[in-house]
Amino acid sequence: MKNLTLFGKVNFGLGIIFFILGVLLFVQNFNEVFVFKDQYLSISLVCLGIALFFASYLQQKIRNKHS
Repeated sequence: MKNLTLFGKVNFGLGIIFFILGVLLFVQNFNEVFVFKDQYLSISLVCLGIALFFASYLQQKIRNKHS
């Protein structure tokens, strides 16, 4: 985590927040009958959270190999 830039750390934090929020909405709206139409927002938030989490590792600091 210390190798990430500030933008990468923000993406990491937002990814975790969106993932948790999506899972909470999914569990809250889950009934005995699974209706996909009722779960659009929660599934979208989970996917956005996973995407931001993995995208945060694309913004790593460049290290000097000589030091």
